[in-house]
Amino acid sequence: MNEITMKPLSWSTKYELGIEDIDFQHHFFLDLINRLADALDEPDNGPYQARLITELNAYARFHFISEENMMFHADYPSYTEHKNHHDDLLEQLSIRENMLYMKHSKEEVAGILEFLSNWFFHHTVSEDRLFAEYLKEKKTK
Repeated sequence: MNEITMKPLSWSTKYELGIEDIDFQHHFFLDLINRLADALDEPDNGPYQARLITELNAYARFHFISEENMMFHADYPSYTEHKNHHDDLLEQLSIRENMLYMKHSKEEVAGILEFLSNWFFHHTVSEDRLFAEYLKEKKTK
């Protein structure tokens, strides 16, 4: 049987947006992803892995609402588009979570980890950075 493992993800300053609340939440989200990666290495730990995925899903929902509230308050012109990205990501995560409940396997968990990691790095570096740049511009005007 192939062993599925994932190296812990490391925080980098390139993920920092300069928005204290969002940076803090991103740090915590990355820590949750790493906890799930650690749990993947523990044999026969499916129920704990499933609980971590539920926690990740709940935390993503909290984080997105928090971020969207900041965007709404700042009159961010791409608010609707950004919110749609969030909604799509949550839908994809929920589908993957439901698949895990129907057919629990290390491969399913590893797929969720890969999805979350790719989402985190892409969304943080590109989409969230646009909002941070908007806020910086707005403050200088």
